[in-house]
Amino acid sequence: MNVNVMIVIAVSLFVAGMGTFGLVSPAAMARFVSGLKSKGALMAAAAIRFVFGVALWQAAAASHFPAVFKVLGVLSVISAFGLPLIGVARFKSILHWWSARSPAVVRLWSGAAALMGAFLLWSVTAV
Repeated sequence: MNVNVMIVIAVSLFVAGMGTFGLVSPAAMARFVSGLKSKGALMAAAAIRFVFGVALWQAAAASHFPAVFKVLGVLSVISAFGLPLIGVARFKSILHWWSARSPAVVRLWSGAAALMGAFLLWSVTAV
């Protein structure tokens, strides 16, 4: 198993886990997200998105859906460069807006994250 597949597995497990966390406890998820309002968190999110995007692109051939992996990889890299451009103030306002959503909305987004993480995980481990 190559390092890119291992990165995809690790990030997919994290995404699926966080999604499940938000499904189980939307209030705790909202509190967690509202605590990420720093320049360090913004830069960490950008770095993780960049590494994940490159790993998705590189692991595409080892997945069940290489075209999907490549598209998600490109989108992840683009978002990695976009995050620092929005700045910390806008990042904080987006996080504040998201953490103020109703539990149903948090559960909806969390469910989507859990499914996406599970899909990516299955796609690279069931080969």
